[in-house]
Amino acid sequence: MKKSLVLLGALTLLLSSPGRADLLSEIRQAGKLKVGIAVGVPRFSYLDAQQSLQGSDVDTARLLARDWGLELQIVALSNAERVSAVEARKVDMVISSLSITPEREQQISFSIPYARLYTIIAAHPRQAISSYPDLAGKRIGVTLKSSNAALLAQYAGQSVIQGFDSDAQLIAAAVKGKVDIFSSQYAVLDEINREAGKALFEEKFVQKEFDLAIGLPRQEKALREQVNGWLGNRLRDGSLNHIYRRHHQRDLPAELRPAIR
Repeated sequence: MKKSLVLLGALTLLLSSPGRADLLSEIRQAGKLKVGIAVGVPRFSYLDAQQSLQGSDVDTARLLARDWGLELQIVALSNAERVSAVEARKVDMVISSLSITPEREQQISFSIPYARLYTIIAAHPRQAISSYPDLAGKRIGVTLKSSNAALLAQYAGQSVIQGFDSDAQLIAAAVKGKVDIFSSQYAVLDEINREAGKALFEEKFVQKEFDLAIGLPRQEKALREQVNGWLGNRLRDGSLNHIYRRHHQRDLPAELRPAIR
């Protein structure tokens, strides 16, 4: 009888114990925001000459942490680790030129869009390429687990994929002449030509325009609502457009810049 009472008491204590706090509450309690960022993405997140982390995503993360009154802890990731880091709760969120795709939405949650990325096919000027069929049989450099890699798999199945773990590796290979054609974004094309000291590559065609969003763990409704509210305010007051223009030399698309109310 005594043993039964002990077991009953333990069960009652277990059932009455509070469950795991939501992530937003945990972040506030810790006073720290862990943001995953893939380093080596030109204009979005890169190391400057002083080895200081810079870029539009970096500044966005800094502004978010400042506005929330939190210490910012940046967790350096590869492009391929962005989604898995959120799933494994290694970071609270990812702000890292992450595009919204149906496949990723099965794994993580997304905020409202805060920026846009244009993926392109680029090649040496002498290459006659204007559409996906022209890529058949050709070797294409691409960063693994990226949105443009998925586009190649869907529309250029007859090409040979030359995969890289990061944009930085792709850039280095292209500058060294180890890549003749690649799929990436305008910022990567500009960086390759800058490092080469000449127009080594040129855009051949645009693959797709992708809205970029903050990647968040699924089932964290309170955190997503808080992030969306912050993004809405900072898009309306022009802060995020100012960050984007400073690093990318262009404004955000008009549809991502709601009118100030």
